[in-house]
Amino acid sequence: MQENYFIRLSRMDLGQLIDGLCLREKSWRNTAIYLRDGYIPDDTFVCEECKSEYEAESIADHYKRLITDLQKQKKTQDSTNSNPERQLYLDGKSDGQLNLITRIEANWPNIQRYTTAQIRSELMRFTDDICDEN
Repeated sequence: MQENYFIRLSRMDLGQLIDGLCLREKSWRNTAIYLRDGYIPDDTFVCEECKSEYEAESIADHYKRLITDLQKQKKTQDSTNSNPERQLYLDGKSDGQLNLITRIEANWPNIQRYTTAQIRSELMRFTDDICDEN
């Protein structure tokens, strides 16, 4: 069974990650072109090390799948309230709600001194313990 990781990135960091993956995909696609057709696709071309054009295409396809998956997740989070930074993840989690309420009550003397933005940040820190890990 595939093991998934949930990683939080800022919008800028996610954009940089996707840009880097796009460059890697292009490099492998260019390697496949070079191995298949025998010409250098552009002036910045550096051939990747592989056994064949098929291996290069396979690696490029893997990068494309990663890029597509990240872009799809970003689009979903941009267009809905499913982004955990914008919506507390409490759907059907009564135990999670109770845990969150208990933690807020215990920390309320400190929390109430914060600005609205600081309160939101502190509350988001509390939500980490109630999110599913799978």
